[in-house]
Amino acid sequence: MKLLTLEEHRERLSNIRYAEEHVKGCMRRERIRDYIPGQVIYNLGEYPAKFSIRPTEYDYDRIKTLSERGVGLIQLHEEWNDSQRLLGADKYTSHDPDGLKEFIKLCHNFGIKVLPYVSSGFFDRRDPDFSERFSQHGMYELNASYFRYRCCDAASAEWNEYLMPKLEQILDTYEFDGLYNDMGYGCANAPEFGYLDYDPYFEDLLARIYTMVKARGGIVKVHQGQCVCPKTKERVYDYLWVGECVRHAKDLLVTAQFDPYVIINPDFRFLEGESEEGLYAMALPSMQFLLRVDGRPVTGERVFVPGVEYVNDPGNNELIHFEAMRKWHAEHPEGPYCYSEWSAIPDDPAMREKWFDYLALYRPMVTENTAAYIDIGENAIVCGKMPEDVHMSLFVNGECYLCISNVGDAPQTVTFADEWIDRQTNERLRNITLAHGKVRFLKLPRA
Repeated sequence: MKLLTLEEHRERLSNIRYAEEHVKGCMRRERIRDYIPGQVIYNLGEYPAKFSIRPTEYDYDRIKTLSERGVGLIQLHEEWNDSQRLLGADKYTSHDPDGLKEFIKLCHNFGIKVLPYVSSGFFDRRDPDFSERFSQHGMYELNASYFRYRCCDAASAEWNEYLMPKLEQILDTYEFDGLYNDMGYGCANAPEFGYLDYDPYFEDLLARIYTMVKARGGIVKVHQGQCVCPKTKERVYDYLWVGECVRHAKDLLVTAQFDPYVIINPDFRFLEGESEEGLYAMALPSMQFLLRVDGRPVTGERVFVPGVEYVNDPGNNELIHFEAMRKWHAEHPEGPYCYSEWSAIPDDPAMREKWFDYLALYRPMVTENTAAYIDIGENAIVCGKMPEDVHMSLFVNGECYLCISNVGDAPQTVTFADEWIDRQTNERLRNITLAHGKVRFLKLPRA
């Protein structure tokens, strides 16, 4: 931890005093510790097609740029492994172990941590290791693209016995910095991807995975889908990824109530009702940041692999989306590209640059030991009552930062009791007008 100078201590104490005097109520107050705001899904290749993970010059340049622009964590999806046993490996081992180790080393050389996809629930029912005893309390299957995933049961002793050594093997074989867990749970136990109020077996499994990873000094990210958070009585993750299959952007606002840290992945296969830029107005005052999709461009080759049986369902959105990306890539080989199954076609180049711009503004707000006053209600920062659709949070450390946005349909004007500095223009101001879907970044002038 950095030791402060006398002047820095005075400034910090002044900022704390300001916050305590001016914030009368907020949704919650958080102390920021061990937070990596800049996170990326990095596409490695077109599994189940055969490809090499070994880093190329393209990967070197891309990883270098991501690091220089503030990215601290990469998550890899199932293309790192061989979930269908087509390339000489399996769901828990890499089809290109040497190439994978080189990729991890490249990321580490640039100060970026790497998490691999695993699942505490999903396992292909055609795998030779699969047992019906793994899913004794539920027969739900997620059938899409090339996989036929059974949702295995946290209450199955046989599944626990099989899974836990496999996860330990992953951590011990590769120099990963933790695990990304696509939990594969809720859809088997409640409709609409919901959850039971509380499942002690599920919590126990997640808790033991968390303990395993923490014993190695690692990070756990979990994901289910939509705007779902695991209902547990104890801490079982460091990061929660939300947003998959969400159709209406304002549905994401509920995730502000979840324990930190929440990472939003906009799913442009379905998303309606908000511009990509407007998503930042929803996320940033809630101490959330959008997950970036990046890596090697998606070519769509994964849906035309000879000998692979695909789900023959006209309503299979995943195959339809990949086929559309394949067509786009064939017609636009020089880009712009798509980078993930959740991508727009193509991913917007301007917003990809805007992601870096927003991250540069966001990172100073969430440095270690910051006290964050999230979604401020009654306060003495603004004059009069806060407009209903304006969200405002205060981030207090060596500087006193204010993040304010408008998620309503009409413009809103806010007048401040004190003068603030606009961090993007350096303008000193006492009032601002926020258009729909806009966010502003301010700081309090030093005393």
